[in-house]
Amino acid sequence: MTNKYLYLVLALLTHTSVAGAQDSLGTHITYDVTAETAVGTGDYTAFQLATNRHHALGTRSNTAYLRGAVNIEHVFNKNWKLSGAVDAIGSLHADHKVYLQQCYVNLSWKSFFFEVGSREMPQVVRDNLLSSGSFVKGTNAKPIPQVHVGTNGFWTVPYTKNWVQINFDFGYGKFLDSKYREDMFYKTDVNAMYATGAYYHQKHLYIRSNPEKPVFVMVGIEHAVQFGGTNYSYVDGVLTPKKKPANLKAFWRAILPTGDSKYFENNAMEDWVYGNHIGVMTYQIGWNINKDHQVQAYLDNPFEDGSGIRKGNGWDGLWGLQYTNKTTGRQYVRGAVFEYFQSTNQSGPLHWDSGDYPEPIRSQITDMVTGDDNYYNHSFYDSYAHYGMTPGNPLITSPIYNKEGYTTFRDNRIKAWHLGVNGEISDRLSYLIKGSYKEGWGTYANPLVQKHHSFDAMFQGIYQLGPWQFSAAYAFDKGNIYGDCSTFNFKINFHGKIL
Repeated sequence: MTNKYLYLVLALLTHTSVAGAQDSLGTHITYDVTAETAVGTGDYTAFQLATNRHHALGTRSNTAYLRGAVNIEHVFNKNWKLSGAVDAIGSLHADHKVYLQQCYVNLSWKSFFFEVGSREMPQVVRDNLLSSGSFVKGTNAKPIPQVHVGTNGFWTVPYTKNWVQINFDFGYGKFLDSKYREDMFYKTDVNAMYATGAYYHQKHLYIRSNPEKPVFVMVGIEHAVQFGGTNYSYVDGVLTPKKKPANLKAFWRAILPTGDSKYFENNAMEDWVYGNHIGVMTYQIGWNINKDHQVQAYLDNPFEDGSGIRKGNGWDGLWGLQYTNKTTGRQYVRGAVFEYFQSTNQSGPLHWDSGDYPEPIRSQITDMVTGDDNYYNHSFYDSYAHYGMTPGNPLITSPIYNKEGYTTFRDNRIKAWHLGVNGEISDRLSYLIKGSYKEGWGTYANPLVQKHHSFDAMFQGIYQLGPWQFSAAYAFDKGNIYGDCSTFNFKINFHGKIL
């Protein structure tokens, strides 16, 4: 780390991050200073410690960081508020030594916002502490800078007598990991291509009935797209660039998965579908047993094309049960989540009647076959990942864990079971327990000779003392996905106020 970068981090660490909304008018400045370390045995930091944390803690074993951020907020009146934050991390034994984790400006009016920059956004409807994560817009990868508009939480639609609430977001951004992908390509000789300069489009819409009623329901959709950018792959032994447009027409085409309706007649002069589309449709029902206890059941159905939207992917999806205890004061069990995740079907093993399939298979295909969705992988953009980590559900092992250097997802056909529980032991001491077991069969194109498996668990205690927060955790992995890893984790955070 150069002295210039060291001074930058130290300066930011003296004035640091993200505070809750202020009620009073005027300007408010708060800061956080955080130090965290993870030490142990094995090739990686244990899975449960490194995932669903916006890739703040390195995946390598024996890593540490110092983090500082400053949050500035100006409240004009009860309707208007302007806020922003700068959040920097300096790491040891990690892929990124010094970088800005967050840097954004947000203008809010009532329940709506307009925002520019990189921000650690929470999951829209999944529990940020307990769930295994969303399939599309989770909390696993570093933030992708974007310009977007949306609602602050759920907004109650007027004239519906509080019966209808919506949560939406819509924006465009850009992946920042071009240099990382290029370096991985030249670092090893296992990748056939890499993509740089990809743009990002994301949106979601969730509609629910009044969650205070005895029974409530929710439906919704999340959608993300990689588009534009340049693909570098070998043509006749020569590394050849192929560039996709990033003009206004391309931004418009990214909104819906459309393409060339005469794809076959035009000999693939255009794309069948523009961009790499990833989505999930959610169906959820909740029951308020009484004013303090709530249970919910949900299905997040993934899709990458029409076959997934039609639920041609069988039992694929995230199937979950969630319990929430809303009682005030100490509760030994504040919440619990149990989830089953499956991605083995992917609408079947074949995609189109392609010459890639040998006879007699090809001649026997008489129907349209739109399977082999190959979740998170793509023929042009390589993979739905940001700095090697999927922005989606981390149960599908991210490329950063591929020891051979592959930048694609090598094991996206999995079955997994996940449990998360948290609560309070005393007024100051709380706990968090998470565990997952998963089995993987590789991909349809490259199946594993023997299935992979891993059991990953974490036990964490958090102690709050005024502006100080201390946490200690132990996590481990057992199996042949991450290997046998054992990690002790210690974290100290100080939250202060400047103005």
